[in-house]
Amino acid sequence: MQRRLIASVLLGHYLSAFTALGIPLYLPRILADLAPATPGWAIGVLFVLPTLCTALAAPIWGRWADRNGCRLSLLRAHAGLFAGFLLAGFSLNLTVFVLALIIQGTFGGAMAASNAYLSTQFKGGDLSRALNWTQYSARLAMISGPILLGLLTSRGLGINLYSWLAWLPLLAFVLVLPLPNDNPRHALDSMKTVAPTELPPDMARLLAVQFLFSFAMVVTFPYFMPYGEQLGIGNDTLIGVLYSLPHVVYLLALPWVHKHQGNLLLPGLALLALSNALQFWSVHPEPLFVLRLLSGAGMLLSFVGLHRCLSQRSRQGSAGRLFGWFDASGKWAGTAAGGTAAVVSQMCGIASPFLVACLAALAAMALARPLMITSREIPA
Repeated sequence: MQRRLIASVLLGHYLSAFTALGIPLYLPRILADLAPATPGWAIGVLFVLPTLCTALAAPIWGRWADRNGCRLSLLRAHAGLFAGFLLAGFSLNLTVFVLALIIQGTFGGAMAASNAYLSTQFKGGDLSRALNWTQYSARLAMISGPILLGLLTSRGLGINLYSWLAWLPLLAFVLVLPLPNDNPRHALDSMKTVAPTELPPDMARLLAVQFLFSFAMVVTFPYFMPYGEQLGIGNDTLIGVLYSLPHVVYLLALPWVHKHQGNLLLPGLALLALSNALQFWSVHPEPLFVLRLLSGAGMLLSFVGLHRCLSQRSRQGSAGRLFGWFDASGKWAGTAAGGTAAVVSQMCGIASPFLVACLAALAAMALARPLMITSREIPA
């Protein structure tokens, strides 16, 4: 039952994330068909709009999940994405399309909802591994989504692509329907033994580390293509491969990293800082392949370490809020990273986001050390 449960949750998350993570790359082409007069700056705004809405809504939905059940909240997330994608596919003008993106971001949030539900079914090390696998499904969607959707857009599919892809989160909804329910807080309140529902005392530190780590990852994304061109790489496909390498490392190496018993957060952040510093100083393209692999190793170890810290702090009755705030922190980091990358690349050069990422990873290391000390006192 447990294998079927986690397979259903992970497949459902992949189906919902496939469109959410894959289609934004093609927003310029979609907007060119829908509203050709749209100014260039609007592309960036619409790119981050669903993320902003998710960041604002995630803590609210987390509180709602604690009150009404995490499985119900997961069904809500898949249904919200279905509604947002379907409306986007039938948009006749920019106003309706913007409304669809707001619905997608506000009522979606499948990552936080999936993790919160898994935390009601797994504990300790099992939960930590489950969280690593939800991140695995996100990385898989991030790689496969743009490639497969690129094949569809090359065949002439534009805004109507959304209406076809809307059925994926609906299928995810169907996969989650037969899964066992969890006990929401109003049910727990009627029991004699009430599980603790308070958030952990070091929650702010954990969220700060998550923010800085996510920021360090995302700030190098927007301008990676011009960075590769500056190093003399003239092939767009090769730049795309180098861009995707860290995610490939996560997909291939996760099963082996699972075997390690200790917390790998600090070594992961150190590798991430080192790889970004070396990419900032690079003037030739040859070392980039190895440096991207190093970035992937840092990303993988950091994710696994963070998930271990998170699973050690998960408590029945507060899972929705815990994962809601955790997901919101990452979403705010992504939004801030996009704006920071735009500013520093214009002021300090196209490679400067890598230096910013290095500094953010070092700051995350400094903040994360007390989490390691506290974690020894919390059963895994």
